[in-house]
Amino acid sequence: MHDSILPPVGAELLATVVIVVAVIVANVAISTVLRSRSWLSRETKLRGSVFWRNFSLLLALLALLFVWRAELRAAALSLAALSVALVLAGKELFTSILGYVHRTTTGTFRFGDVIEINGVRGEVIDQTLLSTTMLEMSEEHQFTGRLVQFPNSFFVLHPVRNFSSLGNYQLGILAVPLAAPAEVERAKATLESVAREVCSEYIAPTGRALRALEGEQFIVMPSAEPRVTVRLPDAGKIVLALRFPCPSDQRTRTEQEILVRYLAASAAFEPTPGSS
Repeated sequence: MHDSILPPVGAELLATVVIVVAVIVANVAISTVLRSRSWLSRETKLRGSVFWRNFSLLLALLALLFVWRAELRAAALSLAALSVALVLAGKELFTSILGYVHRTTTGTFRFGDVIEINGVRGEVIDQTLLSTTMLEMSEEHQFTGRLVQFPNSFFVLHPVRNFSSLGNYQLGILAVPLAAPAEVERAKATLESVAREVCSEYIAPTGRALRALEGEQFIVMPSAEPRVTVRLPDAGKIVLALRFPCPSDQRTRTEQEILVRYLAASAAFEPTPGSS
């Protein structure tokens, strides 16, 4: 009789099947339980589902590495080139897992928050150990209908901007260019007055959210009152920058209402043809 060159793998295959089936059954059961809890919010269900899925996958990965440890050790020792590739791939894998841990422990954002990272803006809808998925949004905070998926290593390599840190409210910035330098003061006063009218019901709740964030982060936040500043981006160009409070899901609508009212008020100051 001749000894087999390859070690028997029947036990490892059986253990692999058991681990995979156990993970699938556990995730299906958890998803069913979460869906049956009608009193839980959509964000809570999504957060719970993603957490348990990633946790079970991590346990399954560790279990599979333990089951196949002998075969993996033999392959690593016999295939030097493959070992180098695994090291390079492992670096990216480790960085992505590190990014996931960083996001989870620091609480940079939650599911449903609108964030911007590496020039891409969107609403976070899913996250695994290795990647994050967003519904892409334009600069006007309008959904484009596209899904964007990026590795979690981005959280280690790039800064994250969270547009939902104030909860249901946020501070928006609206840039209004001016054609006549002589009208700066009147245009500034008109824009600020219109913004106060449009945003009157949002000032108080946004202010409370800002003060709450001050207490959590020990920082000084700006006022929720609409403010207009004058900017000179280029020679001969004047831009009025309006900071205004608004609901997180109504930023574009609020901007449009402010612009429409501002244009109407500005037109009232323009001289009619033939007037002196």
